[in-house]
Amino acid sequence: MRINRNQIKNNDFAQSLKKFANSNFVAKIVIGISIWLLAFVPMWIYLFSRMLIDPVGFWQELALFIIFAIVVGWLQVILIIFGLALTFLVMSDEL
Repeated sequence: MRINRNQIKNNDFAQSLKKFANSNFVAKIVIGISIWLLAFVPMWIYLFSRMLIDPVGFWQELALFIIFAIVVGWLQVILIIFGLALTFLVMSDEL
């Protein structure tokens, strides 16, 4: 399913986010930082759980990395793509 520019322009969430961000540059920066803080939550989950598990040795490190790459790696990629799209929407003046 392809999303064209008109569908994005008619989205209520995108319009309200854009209206708030157009008020000033600081709001754009705050929205952009908060988008990226939310986009990297899976990485924080990995780092926090790695700290709690405290793997010792190469094989434990490798097993933990592979498990988390499979479990939260796909989610991290999707959130980065959405983060890029939302950052573009907030920072651009086209909408």
